[in-house]
Amino acid sequence: MYKSILRPLFFKLSPEKAHHAAVDLFKFGLSFPGGNKLISTIYDFQDPSLEREVFGLKFKNPVGLAAGFDKDGKYFESMAHLGFGFIEIGTVTPLPQVGNPQ
Repeated sequence: MYKSILRPLFFKLSPEKAHHAAVDLFKFGLSFPGGNKLISTIYDFQDPSLEREVFGLKFKNPVGLAAGFDKDGKYFESMAHLGFGFIEIGTVTPLPQVGNPQ
């Protein structure tokens, strides 16, 4: 389904629009009953040997989602079902700022 339908559609969009479309589609899939549980069962692998403590903060694993993926903090709850050890949102500023040209 991805290679034959979604990928060709996403590649017709600008990178920014494709990013938002893909994440919105993922979030939509999670909205169905059992969607969160299904994704967590597949992707949220947990093992005590992966746990880390850095500067007093405890992480369930060392793999995180970097800032820039979720610039506005709209998707962090959905992304948590993918098993990341941490999720960074932002950049967060006290006042709106002009971004880079698209």
